[in-house]
Amino acid sequence: MAKRIQCIALLIIIAFAGCVKDDPETTPLILIKTGGAFTADGSAVAPGGALRFGLSVSGGGGAITNLVVKRVSDGVAVTEADKGMYISYGGLDTTVSYIRGYGQVEKWVFSVMNSYRDTASVSLTVLKGSGSAWGEISYHPSVRIGLQDNSTLPHFVDLHAGLVYDAAGVAGHEAEVDMAAFWYLTSGTSSPTLTCPAYSSALTYYPMFVSWSVRNQTMYDYYTSDNNLVTPAQFDLASNDSLLVNAYRPGSVSGQSKFAYTGKVVPFRSANGKYGLIKVIRTDETASGEMEIAVKIQK
Repeated sequence: MAKRIQCIALLIIIAFAGCVKDDPETTPLILIKTGGAFTADGSAVAPGGALRFGLSVSGGGGAITNLVVKRVSDGVAVTEADKGMYISYGGLDTTVSYIRGYGQVEKWVFSVMNSYRDTASVSLTVLKGSGSAWGEISYHPSVRIGLQDNSTLPHFVDLHAGLVYDAAGVAGHEAEVDMAAFWYLTSGTSSPTLTCPAYSSALTYYPMFVSWSVRNQTMYDYYTSDNNLVTPAQFDLASNDSLLVNAYRPGSVSGQSKFAYTGKVVPFRSANGKYGLIKVIRTDETASGEMEIAVKIQK
């Protein structure tokens, strides 16, 4: 009888051992870098001042699949970035840059997820410094481009420099192109539309984008544009980057902005992190037409 009990106990131990996960710990790890190049926890930065955060991430045995950046300003949370990815080896070493807002206290929360759907977060606090640090802007009062079937005007825009390129002249300048535009009917509604080389539907109108080695992802705030939250008069009065930064709502952005009619003002953020505003001076509502815009963008 005792021998039988010993055998049963041994079988239970073996079964239990078989159920124990022999995988390594799968919790990811995220660290905020320190040093003079980065914004420190507890530092005071004036509104408009630059914030620079260095992040070092490991997947904890799984691939890194998601990185989320949240700003909590005086208790109000805004998701600044929600990036999907798949990094199997080597971890992620990155730097993200933002602009200090008007809140008294900003808490910045950085979260990572791995392929096991395990998560980790880390945070720091940035206090409101005295004075103002809003920056200079570049202003391009008139940029004319053709819509997709226009054969006389260039189509591709460098929003930073206010330059335009046609299909022949863009060779060697692909990395400088931030925007193009097209017109189409969406559910029967006429829509002049802003797009960018990285947006998938742009290939329908500009198939040459697929061959570009660099395809910039410009993000447009369609909510502000659709609801006319920035007026042409406000655009005209902007003399620094305060309006450009604060008008941009990162929770309502896309690589294209529909219904860019005459008089619309569209906030955007370029691929290199510069905030800006596009004012549609006028636009045709035909595929062979043209669009004229004014641009204000951070220097």
